[in-house]
Formats: sequence, C-alpha cells, structure tokens
Amino acid sequence: MLKQILRRVIYREKCSSESYIKWLRNQGVTIGEGCTIYEPRSTHIDVQNPGMLEIGDYVRITAGTTILTHDYSLSVLACVEGNIIGSVEKTTLGSNIFIGRNAIILKGVTIGNNVIIGAGAVVTKDCEDNSVYAGVPAHKICSIETLYRKRKENELEMAKKVSISYYEKFNKKPDEEVLREYQMLFTDRSEMPETLEDLMKDSSVEKLCKTYYKESTPQFSNLDSFLKWCGIGNEEIE
Repeated sequence: MLKQILRRVIYREKCSSESYIKWLRNQGVTIGEGCTIYEPRSTHIDVQNPGMLEIGDYVRITAGTTILTHDYSLSVLACVEGNIIGSVEKTTLGSNIFIGRNAIILKGVTIGNNVIIGAGAVVTKDCEDNSVYAGVPAHKICSIETLYRKRKENELEMAKKVSISYYEKFNKKPDEEVLREYQMLFTDRSEMPETLEDLMKDSSVEKLCKTYYKESTPQFSNLDSFLKWCGIGNEEIE
C-alpha cells in the first residue's frame, strides 16, 4: 500500500496505465475502451491540442512511444518575417492497434484499424487498415493476414527453438510459463491454464480467443509430448 501511495505521489498521472488514460481523457483527448499504455513514464502523448487527438478501442502503446498533434517549427519560420504561423493537425488512431517501442507518430497522421506499428518506426503518412508498418519513415511491410499466415506456418518451429534454448541454458525443461505464447499447441482443451487465460484477457478479445480455444484441437496431447517432439526427454539434465 505504501509503495502504491509513493508511486502516485512521485509519478502522479503516469503512475499506471489506468491513471494516465484517465488523465488524458480529462485533458480532452478522445480514447476508446480496452486501451493500454504499458510504460506511461516513458510515453509522450501530445496534450497541447487535446481535441486534435483521437484514439480508438484496444490500442496498445509500448514504452518510449511519442504521439504528436503539432510541432514547434514556427519558432524557426518566425525568423523569416516575424510572423507566427502554427502547425497543428488532427492525429487519429483507429482500433486494435499495437505500437512498438520508441515509435513516433507525427501530427496529421491517420492510422487505420487492425494495424501493427513496428518498434522505432517514424510514422509520417497515413497507415491503411489491416496492415503492418515499420521503418524510418514507416512503410507498409505486409498485410495482417499475411503476417498471421507466416506466424502460423512458423509457430511450431519457433516454439521448438524457444524450448531448446531454455533447456540448454538452464538445464531443465521449459514449463507453461516459459511457453505461455505457445500453449495453444499442447494444452488439453478441457482446462484453461491461468497464463493462457491472462494472455486472452490482455488481447481484449477474450471471448473470441476462448471460442477458438474450445473449438480447436491441439497438435500435441500435452506439454511432455511436445517436448519429446523437440528432442527434450522426460529427464532433466543432471
């Protein structure tokens, strides 16, 4: 309790995702439901013109992200004739967006729905729906459908690499916590591991995830079966 109080005193509105979002709304920024700002203290969201920023539902903003609605280039242009000419434009983020670490969203940009913005990207132009963008300046890498297909095709091999790497480094078999993102591959559908349920909740489409979980069939009967396929035996390394 004391730590929470000190956290609120020191970091004020940025002490948590919930408090920062509430504060942004109070400033006049439009923010939908189910949004998360993972590290508010390192996130910079422009509130100089709060009415010019709109964020939809289920938007996830990671550490170091900057979102702007203006710039201060007028300070340089003023040197031409002494005239003050502003530069404010509406910035709009749709719904179901993931913004990677240290990304910068410049003023006047519109990001559509179902979009992934890669880490370190500088978004200078509009991003269309159902797409993945990355780079400086950010450009379209592929569609969400293409990314899903690639991830699905490589899922088993990626899970294997994670398992073997952990096994070789720590001399013990990985458990469900280590393989939390790959539990769909080997979890009996008659139960719901807490780690997997937490991921479903964080996805903001928990109901859809649970429906898929119940209606799908795992590729392996259990974790040990999967680990055997990876070449990891039942016995831990001595």
